[in-house]
Amino acid sequence: MKNLFLKRFFKLHLFILLNVIINTQSFGANIYGRLDFSLNEINKFSLGSETKAVSNSSRLGLKGKHIFENGFSAIYQYETQIDPIDRSPNFKDRNSYIGLKGYFGKFIIGIHDTPVKQSQATVDLFNDTAGDIKNILWGENRSNKAAQWNSPKVKGVTLSTMLILEQGGEEAFSTNLMWEGKILGNRAHFSIGFDSDVPQKGLIFDTTRIAATIPIVKPLILGLIWQESKDTLGNFNDDGYVISLKTLLSKKLAFKLMYGKSDMVKAGGELTAIGFDYKVAKPLKLYLNYIDKSYEDSSKESEHIMIGLQYNFNIEIF
Repeated sequence: MKNLFLKRFFKLHLFILLNVIINTQSFGANIYGRLDFSLNEINKFSLGSETKAVSNSSRLGLKGKHIFENGFSAIYQYETQIDPIDRSPNFKDRNSYIGLKGYFGKFIIGIHDTPVKQSQATVDLFNDTAGDIKNILWGENRSNKAAQWNSPKVKGVTLSTMLILEQGGEEAFSTNLMWEGKILGNRAHFSIGFDSDVPQKGLIFDTTRIAATIPIVKPLILGLIWQESKDTLGNFNDDGYVISLKTLLSKKLAFKLMYGKSDMVKAGGELTAIGFDYKVAKPLKLYLNYIDKSYEDSSKESEHIMIGLQYNFNIEIF
């Protein structure tokens, strides 16, 4: 019954998307992206050390919207990962979709981060680098062939639900309930997310994730994730957690600290990361990170010292 209801729900919103009367009121498009390059000193204890130039999920995208007189908006985005350094692969699809936005919220079809992945918000302070929480936790998925509905925000609360259509007619679902607002004048969030039969690395997982970002005092933000994941074959049934802290040392300098522990991805997984971010200008950041990854199998352990630059851009076309 649950699967039948969700299928009908998504079909209804698809029908709305395909039957909107196009009465143009305004439209616009932006080219945007991020260039994030670093020099990494990598020590793989079983193999020795090396220094590499690395692109950390640099990206290029096009996004826009088309607003109609009846209050609906068609929205679209195409985003690809680029790697001008290694070029392997030079292009890799990221969140890309077409959708409809209106009184009912937002409905999109395409490739997108699952609601469980989105539920972490900004807890992962080393996202897209060697310190990404995907090194110790399952659930950091970007799903193909997905249809997602986000409810309107009501007093800071939104519900997101994704239907994932896999090969052979298999279906998976991901959902989260999230509150976003301000505590002590700083942004905060609380969320709970669930994955049902979501594929990752050849396995099928059910996951529960609880996450929060909580201001302790005005410049100090605490981030928390607790998660349990089990695969449908019964080979994995593990939990794990991540704790992060971020504080401003000055108007431009931030200190960040993160620790995580889990047996999910590899047995005995521990992730420790320390770093500094310096905002050179609004779109430009200089950072210095130290990351240590340890596992029960010592041949998989590594430590990374990174110094990098991140530049974000957003160019309005029309």
